[in-house]
Amino acid sequence: MNRRGFLLSTSTAIGAAAAWPALVSNAFAQDRVPEDGALAGLSEAYRTAQRSARPLLVLVIPDDNGARWDRGSALGAFLNTGSDAAMVAVGSCEVTCATMTVLRQLVPQAPAGEPLMVLVDPTRVPAVVSAIDPALPAEIPFPAGDANQWDAHYAQLDARVDQQVAAIEGALLEALRARSSSMSSAQRDAARARAVDTYRAHRIRGSYWANQSGCGVHVEEVPVTGGIGCGMGHTPVRARRFLYFFAPQGNPI
Repeated sequence: MNRRGFLLSTSTAIGAAAAWPALVSNAFAQDRVPEDGALAGLSEAYRTAQRSARPLLVLVIPDDNGARWDRGSALGAFLNTGSDAAMVAVGSCEVTCATMTVLRQLVPQAPAGEPLMVLVDPTRVPAVVSAIDPALPAEIPFPAGDANQWDAHYAQLDARVDQQVAAIEGALLEALRARSSSMSSAQRDAARARAVDTYRAHRIRGSYWANQSGCGVHVEEVPVTGGIGCGMGHTPVRARRFLYFFAPQGNPI
């Protein structure tokens, strides 16, 4: 959802949920990633992947704060609603979140730019690294003026999330096809359960799970410490629980 397209007037607030950087920054630290998304956290994830002989799947945290919202929403929708086959692929990896700057400190051969994900084979020296960077649909601009356009706009937002999930799933399945195809039925069941029980149910290193609606953002496992304004907006159902790539200071009331 385009949080930067949020519009304010004297009597109404229309736009995407939690689109107010100036307001949200009073309750959340929007210039820092969670502490375990730094080098120490990434190193621990790397060692865990080595010990378990799993690939390390790094969900890349963009440097730009606005891009963090968009990417966290797309990845969250995928992790929460992806197919069983996709969850087998996720569960076969050690998953973490980090910026490319941090990743390159540990893995200098990491690819250029900020791909959506980076797959690292830590069992080889030097580690073999590849980018997983499917093309995701562009943000959809908000309609201006005519209120009758909003229902169609909401349908477009919902369809965009479906397209994001499909693109991410297809790219990840392709990147891990050889590994997934070599797994037994029992191994596949265990990998899917691991993805759901570990990465879907609990926070992933370098991020938090958060929930968004038409009235702000609530970060899981973080206490309430204050309040911010509430706006009206539409959040596609599949994107309401998303990866929050910031270091939270507290939840709004």
